[in-house]
Amino acid sequence: MNAVLMAAVAALGFAGASLLALLGGELGARGRSYSAAFAAGILLALAFVDLFPEGLELAERTAVAGFVGGFAFMFLTEAFTRAHMGHPPEDRVLKDALGPFVLGLAVHNLADGFVLGVGARAAEVTSWLVGLGVLVHQIPVGVSLAVVLLAARATRPRVVRTTVSLGLAIPLAAALTVALPVPGDGTLGLLTGVAGGVLAYVGAAHLLPEARAEHASRGIGVFFAATLVLTAAALLALHG
Repeated sequence: MNAVLMAAVAALGFAGASLLALLGGELGARGRSYSAAFAAGILLALAFVDLFPEGLELAERTAVAGFVGGFAFMFLTEAFTRAHMGHPPEDRVLKDALGPFVLGLAVHNLADGFVLGVGARAAEVTSWLVGLGVLVHQIPVGVSLAVVLLAARATRPRVVRTTVSLGLAIPLAAALTVALPVPGDGTLGLLTGVAGGVLAYVGAAHLLPEARAEHASRGIGVFFAATLVLTAAALLALHG
């Protein structure tokens, strides 16, 4: 049951950070741009510094296939459904990106739950360290969801529904992993690779273009780069 308990704590950390969106008001173009740049920096760091390397360590080529497949899946989904075609400036920023973004976080949180479930079968100290790592990992993910929901001007009921659903994915996956046989490294590597590919697509193909479209300035670029570098450094230090 340690895995489920740790997953619940991680879900609370994620939800607490995500619900900061409830405190926000209307964002202007400048605020939406900085929010999108901030979220993009966090998500790209998570994709390339955390999820993809973890997948490579678990399954090498399978993780690469998962990453490429996740990225291509998001592109093809939008290409065939026209979910993110060009839109006039008065349209709500990030409205079209919210669905793919939430899908990416759902895969990501399910992967974290599986990791917690597998980690619980290791030594007790190791399992709690994994739990702490996932908790710390989930807080910036929750913050990124909050700023995207703010930028997309999501209603309060939608903020709560999205946050609760994504948060519950963590203990749900952990409970399933504990109840079922441990997934092999290949399966877990594929899952983390797919999550990395989906989040990389959302950050690079949605959030960065939206940040520049709303309020193009050097400050936005610097802010994105600083967020990316600082988040990557923090993840590297945590893994180290």
